[in-house]
Amino acid sequence: MDEIVSKLLPVVVIGFGGHGRVVASALKASGMRVIAATDLNPDAVRKNSMQIEILTDEELLSMYKPGEVLLALGVGSVGPSACGGLSRQIVESFRNLGYGFTGFQHPAAWVAEDAILAPTAQIHAGAIVQPGAMVGDFSIVNTSASLDHDTQVGAFCHIAPGATLSGNVTVGDGSHLGTGCNVIQGVKIGACCLIAAGATVVRDVFDHDSVRGVPAKSFSPRVHTNN
Repeated sequence: MDEIVSKLLPVVVIGFGGHGRVVASALKASGMRVIAATDLNPDAVRKNSMQIEILTDEELLSMYKPGEVLLALGVGSVGPSACGGLSRQIVESFRNLGYGFTGFQHPAAWVAEDAILAPTAQIHAGAIVQPGAMVGDFSIVNTSASLDHDTQVGAFCHIAPGATLSGNVTVGDGSHLGTGCNVIQGVKIGACCLIAAGATVVRDVFDHDSVRGVPAKSFSPRVHTNN
């Protein structure tokens, strides 16, 4: 199913933890109709202040067929675990069954007219995406994060709240940039990297590396995988 299907379709959020609730709220603010969410422990959240029906994955599959709903990924991240592996697994499993996914642009975000956003990217409230920037599939530009001109963010990345990326920064697939980190102009961050909260990145970061501090330095050995 093509990702660029009618936004008139109702949406089901996959995962209804903290990030999932933020996603559901942003979808509603963006004018989409959220009819349900799934959760691994649905009984714990069946009664929720958003009045969204909570389902198991099995209930979703039996109640809504592909083409009847769009799905939105409600799983965030706190690090580059398996290079976005959980999110990728969720997306792949539902896509294999024929379901399509959507992203959103919160109305309180600012996105330049020539920025390029993948249809499944999530641009949250207060985020800024400047001219020439690109955001890949299933990547999250979270609350009040900022991407300056010509910055490129790959797929399945999480740019956490308050992170600031200067111009011409490149972020590889599956990387997590922590809350309030800063990346100076022109830096290249590889795939599956972890930039710790509050770090200031002033030089390139290799694939699978983890850095922290001001200026940021590696704090774990690089692990090369095929993820």
